[in-house]
Amino acid sequence: MLYKTKLRGSFGRFYPIGLILIYILCLIEIFIRWQIRNDEHNTLVPQFSFYIAGLFFLIMGFIQLNRYRLWIYLALGFFAGIGCVLAAYIVPGPPKTLGIFYFVNLLIVILLIIINWSTLSSQERYEANARRLFKLAVELITETSNGYTHRPFAAGKIPFGRDEISGFVRFMNGKFIARAIHQKESIYLIFSMNKSVLKVEEPLDVSYFEITNEGDISVKISEKDYHQYKATFNFNQLNENIASVFLRFLNYYKEGNESRIITELKTAR
Repeated sequence: MLYKTKLRGSFGRFYPIGLILIYILCLIEIFIRWQIRNDEHNTLVPQFSFYIAGLFFLIMGFIQLNRYRLWIYLALGFFAGIGCVLAAYIVPGPPKTLGIFYFVNLLIVILLIIINWSTLSSQERYEANARRLFKLAVELITETSNGYTHRPFAAGKIPFGRDEISGFVRFMNGKFIARAIHQKESIYLIFSMNKSVLKVEEPLDVSYFEITNEGDISVKISEKDYHQYKATFNFNQLNENIASVFLRFLNYYKEGNESRIITELKTAR
């Protein structure tokens, strides 16, 4: 039996769903064109489907730009969309000029991916690990009362020294589990399923685990992240469990067992 996650699906799921639907549309269009073909000049190339594919990539690029504030998604969506439109004309037998445009466009897409691979990879890893953190936090919660509130959740004091905390923060940042933001009075480990932590400058805009200079810890789950859950799980319990996850990871780090952090994240369901 498939495990039923308590989180809604990630935004990235729209790509395989969209591509499968476009593939089916291509087959249907080819079949229709084959049925109505009445002379040798009619083509079986699913041009309409290619146009739909181009529009799909362009729309996804705009949505991801608005969601993550990373221009690379719009650029890739734009050039991928152009590539789909050009493909509608070069598949039957490319005119020389269009063929050149198509391969130049393809080279631009490849070059953009190579140059921005670090950003694309970092964003993917930060978001995937944020989902795993939220899955770990909700594993044992079944109560669905007490919905979202905007106030941070005070989780007590952190029982570790400054050097251990600094090393842990560097580890979490380096492994793309949560991005560290240092402010005058606190260190924030920020994470999000809905925004790019690469572009966030104000920790209050996303979910975070805060450690003050006095050792006080607090947690805040953003409203958008909270609504990624399929049910209105007890908000205080979620915050408490997020704090427990970070403190557990800190204890693993202190014991020199960093690999256990990675293993626990990867096994989150």
